Amino acid sequence: MSNNIENEYFCDGLTEEIINALAKIKDLSVTSRTSSFYFKNKTVTAKEIREQLKVATFIEGSVKTSRNKMRITVQMIDTVDDFHFWSETFDRNPENVFEIQDEISLFIAEKLREHIGHLEIEDKLVEPIDVPIAIYREYLKGRYYIMKLDYKNSIKGINILKEVINKSPNFSNPYLDINLAYFNMGTMGLLPAFEAYEKAQPYLLKALELDPNSSRSQLNLAWIECWQNWNLKKAYEHANKALEIQQADDIYLTISNFLTVEGKLDAARNYLDKALQLDPYAAINHHYKGFLYYLQEDYTTAIPFFKKALELDPMLPFPPIYIGFCLLMSGNPNEALTYFGSLEGVSVKDLTKLGGETMCYAKLNETEKCNDGLKELETYLTTGLVDKAFTFLILVNALLGNNEKVVDLITQAYDNRLPLILLLNPSPILKPLKHHKRFKDIMLKAIPDNLNYKQKKKYKQVLLDTNEIKKYSKELEQIMIDYKLYLNPDLSLKDLASYLELPGNYVSQLLNLGFQKNFSEYVNTFRVKEFKERVLLEENKDLTIMAVAYDSGFNSKTVFNTFFKKIEGTTPKNFLKSNEGNSLGFEL
Repeated sequence: MSNNIENEYFCDGLTEEIINALAKIKDLSVTSRTSSFYFKNKTVTAKEIREQLKVATFIEGSVKTSRNKMRITVQMIDTVDDFHFWSETFDRNPENVFEIQDEISLFIAEKLREHIGHLEIEDKLVEPIDVPIAIYREYLKGRYYIMKLDYKNSIKGINILKEVINKSPNFSNPYLDINLAYFNMGTMGLLPAFEAYEKAQPYLLKALELDPNSSRSQLNLAWIECWQNWNLKKAYEHANKALEIQQADDIYLTISNFLTVEGKLDAARNYLDKALQLDPYAAINHHYKGFLYYLQEDYTTAIPFFKKALELDPMLPFPPIYIGFCLLMSGNPNEALTYFGSLEGVSVKDLTKLGGETMCYAKLNETEKCNDGLKELETYLTTGLVDKAFTFLILVNALLGNNEKVVDLITQAYDNRLPLILLLNPSPILKPLKHHKRFKDIMLKAIPDNLNYKQKKKYKQVLLDTNEIKKYSKELEQIMIDYKLYLNPDLSLKDLASYLELPGNYVSQLLNLGFQKNFSEYVNTFRVKEFKERVLLEENKDLTIMAVAYDSGFNSKTVFNTFFKKIEGTTPKNFLKSNEGNSLGFEL
C-alpha cells in the first residue's frame, strides 16, 4: 500500500515466506505462490476464491513500510460462509523481518487450528537468516525479477543477486536463485541448455555447501541429476527428499517430468494433478497437463490446456509449439501452418515459427519450402538456439520418413549430451522409429528404465498367476525401497499400479496374494518401519511422536496409532520406553 516498488519486493517476499512456512504443516494443504499471487491487486469475492482455488479459508493482508516502522494487517476469511473470523494488525520494526515472518506464520497457524481442528505445529516455522535487513531487501528485489521468468528480467535479477553475494557470501538463497534463473532459461530455450547448466552449476554447488538440506537444494539436485547427468534414480531420490521437507507444486511437477521421460504417463498424470491442486493458476502446470494428453495422442483434449497456459502467461514459450503440433498431428496441416504463421513475439525468437512451418511443409509434401526451412534451421546449429534447431531438424526429418537422418541427428545430440534426448523419448512423432535398432539403443542407453522402448506387457483376461505374483512382488518391493513412495501421505493404489505399469485390479490381487495385505496395510508397514528408524535418531529427539509419524508418511494420528499397535503389538509410547534412553527429548 505505497507507490514505492521497494515495498512490493518486500511484500511479495513476506507473502512467499508465509506460504512456505504454512506449507510445512502436515495435514494442511496450502495453495502455492503462483495461484496466490494471481489474485494480487484483484477485487475478488470469497465465493470466487472458493470455486477457483478449492480452498475453505483464505488469508489476505497488506504491508505499509517506512524507514523505521512497518504495519502489517492480516485477516482470515471463511470462504464457505463468507465471513472474517479474525483480523490482526502488527506494528513492528522492519529490522526484525525474520522474527515478524515467523510470528505471523505461527499466529495464522494457531488461528487455523482454532478454526478447523487439530494441527501439529512446530515451535518455529521460519528460520532466521543471518544477513542485514538491507541485504535481505536486495535479495527479495533480485528474486522478484527472476520469478518473472523472461530473459531480460532474469538477467536483471541475476546481476542484483551477484551484488548480494558480494556483500554476504555465506547467504545461500541468492546462489540457489541464480542457479534457478539459469536452469529456467536453459529449459525454456532462452539460452542453450549446455551453456545455461554450465553457468548454473557453480552457484548450486556453493548453495549446497552452505545449506545442503533445504527442499530447494534437494529439488535443484534432482533437476541436475535428470537433465544433466541422466541419472533418474538419483533424481527421484532428491525429489522425494524435497517432498519430505515440503509439499510443493513444483516438486510434484518435477516428479511428473521424470515419470514422463520414462514413459510412465499414468503415474506422471497423478503427480501433475497434485501440482495443479496446489497451484491451479500456474501456467506451466496447465501446459504440462496438455503435454501429457499430447503424448497420448489425445490432441483435441490437449489444446485447451495449452490455451489456458497462455491465458495465464502469454510469454510462456512452450504452449505455442504444442498447439501447432496438435493441429498438425490431428490431420489439420493447413490449419497448423496458418497457426504457426500467425505467431509473434517469443515464439518467433525461439524458432517455433520457422520449425513449425517447416514441419507443416513436410506433412503437406511441399518439398521446396520444406528444404528451404531445413537449410535455415541448420544455420542455427552453431548458435545459442542449437537445442531447438536440433529438435526441429529431427522432427521434420521424421515426418519426411528420413529415418537414418533422424538417427544420425539424435546420435549427435546424444554425443553432445543435449537434454532434448530425454524430451524426444516419449514423442508421438518418433513412434515410426520405435523398432529402429540404433534409435532404440540410444533411448535405452539414455534412459535404462524406459517403458517406451521396452516390450509392452500384454494383459490376460484372468489375473496374475503364481510366478507372476512372485516376480511383481520383488519388483514392487524394490520400487518402494528405491522411490520411498510411502513417504507421500496421499499415495494411492492407482499410484502403485502406475509405477508397475499394471492395471489396478492386478495390483490389488498382487498385494492380497503376494503379501497377504490390503493396500493400507502394505504401505503403512513401510511407514511404521520408517518411523521406528527416525524416532530413535539423535537429530529428531526434540520432535513430538506425531511429528516423526507425519515425516514417515502418516497423515492421521488415529491411523498411525492403530497400525503401529497392529504391526508392533505395542503402542508408540511403550516402544520408545523399551529403547533405553533413546526416547529422551520426545513428548510422549
